[in-house]
Amino acid sequence: MTPVAITASGGLAALAAWAPIYYATYAVRSQWLGPTVWHGPRNRASIALTFDDGPGQDTERVLDVLARHSVRATFFMIGRHVERHPQIARRIVADGHEIGNHSYAHPIYLYVTPSRTRRELERTQHVLRDVVGVTPSLSRPPCGVRTPAYFSAARALRLRTIQWSVAGYDWRPVTSTQITAAVLRGLEPGAIVLLHDADSAGRGTRKPTAEAVTAILRHTSARGLRSEPLSQLLRTDASTIASTSHV
Repeated sequence: MTPVAITASGGLAALAAWAPIYYATYAVRSQWLGPTVWHGPRNRASIALTFDDGPGQDTERVLDVLARHSVRATFFMIGRHVERHPQIARRIVADGHEIGNHSYAHPIYLYVTPSRTRRELERTQHVLRDVVGVTPSLSRPPCGVRTPAYFSAARALRLRTIQWSVAGYDWRPVTSTQITAAVLRGLEPGAIVLLHDADSAGRGTRKPTAEAVTAILRHTSARGLRSEPLSQLLRTDASTIASTSHV
């Protein structure tokens, strides 16, 4: 066997060994490490809009759009951003929206220690309780990456892990039209929609997302679907919620 073939063989072996780990931690639908909800019941004409990484400079644009349409959503907030924008965080709750834990500093849990993972979740729980007066029961790990340490901490804190079934890909430099199109492709009863009201690093704009929400809600209504918070979307028999690996 030539050195090139050996290298190729070794690379394939490494890839094969890594594939199950990648699926277990990164795949949105994976249930290998712990229970994860990624889709609501398909027998209800409802969807849930969820927003990550806030609060930030564009969060109020999103809130204004939601208020005009009398829609409530779920915001998975970063602890340090809540500390930087406490008034916006309070408005999210005052406007009737749900909140969730999206870590304190947005690390990828696969690349930090178990103790750091626990601190990220615990600190954010405390920050949200102290700033907005609500302790979340929902969690979305940064980039959707879950680990055994994450699930251990989530169980201890009684946090339910929420992923998504459709994304607007608004963490990329895209237009509002592109965000809308991406969401509409996966819009169906029970969909959990991933959008972002801020940038995890606090630099990027989410103005296109705010603009896209108007169009998304218009199409949602035209398709006979309601937009409601996760607690309402998921308030049904557990057997109808997509959180099993065979889906």
